Formats: sequence, structure tokens, C-alpha cells
Amino acid sequence: MDADRQALLATARELYGRLVYTHLTHEKERHIWSANVCWMNRINIGLASLTTFFAIISATLRPTWSIFLTALLSVATVAFVMWQSNYDPAGKESQHRVAAKELLWIREQFLLLITDCHISTVPQSELDKRLDLLTRELTAVYKFAPNTSSEAYERAKAAIKDGHFTFSGEEIDAMLPATLRSKKL
Repeated sequence: MDADRQALLATARELYGRLVYTHLTHEKERHIWSANVCWMNRINIGLASLTTFFAIISATLRPTWSIFLTALLSVATVAFVMWQSNYDPAGKESQHRVAAKELLWIREQFLLLITDCHISTVPQSELDKRLDLLTRELTAVYKFAPNTSSEAYERAKAAIKDGHFTFSGEEIDAMLPATLRSKKL
């Protein structure tokens, strides 16, 4: 492998490594926001249920305490919904989902580029063009992707170190049709 191809391969590998971390970080951030959506929905349901329950008691039995409690729960429900709409966890989850999908596609393209660097019949000029194009696409995604948290980064780092994003040869063989397996199961 000549020096130009080696330099391109080294650059592609470096970008691929960073991209794997970034992609997985957006996935972990999406999981964090998804959990926030779930607990916020549970709080909304709980507040609405309690408000309805005490409203029925207030309407039928008319105790003063239940009227005040109904009013208090109504205010809490509205305040929580207003806070939730400003916080917008579902929107943030969606933004990270889109970013992760875009990054996954580019990640796969970098993997193909790295593979092609090892194939001597692929012209250097084609490899250079593909690296340039992928780098531009990656920069565009990074430019518009939402920020991630340190918690998501730490979760991604742990997943990568535990090998949760790669497969063993046996695992890949188990997913492939028998004719495409490297070993017969």
C-alpha cells in the first residue's frame, strides 16, 4: 500500500472511530430523552386522574376540602403541562433519533471506504473523492445535530468498551443464511 493510500486510510479510520462514538452517543441521548418522555407521561396521567377523581367527589359530595384540592391539582396539572411543553422531551428525542440515523448511514459509508482502501484496484482518486464527500456530509450532520450530554457520552463509552456494538464471527454467522456463513453451524 503506497503512502497516499495509507494516509487516506489513517484519516478514514480516525474519522470512523470518532463517528462511532458520536453515533452511539446520540443513541444513548435518545434513550435518555425517551425515558424522560415516559416518566413525564406517567406524571401527566397521574395528575389528570387525581384531578378528575377529586372533581367527581367535589361535584357529588361537595366537601370544601375536595374543591380546594381539585383546584390545586388543576393548577399543578396545567403548570406541569406548560413546563413539559417548554422542556419538549419528545422533540429532543426525535432530534437525536434523526441525528443518529444520519450518522449511522455515514458510518457505514466510512466502513465501506476503509474496506476499499485495502483493495488495490480501487483508484486513489476515487478514494480521495469519497473521503472528501463523506467528510462534507459528516460536517453537515455535526453542524445541525443537537448537543449531547456527558451522561450519554459516558454510556456510549461504556458500551463501546464492553463491545456492545460489534459482533463475534459466530454471532454474524448465526444471522446469515447458511450459504453465506464463514463456518457451518
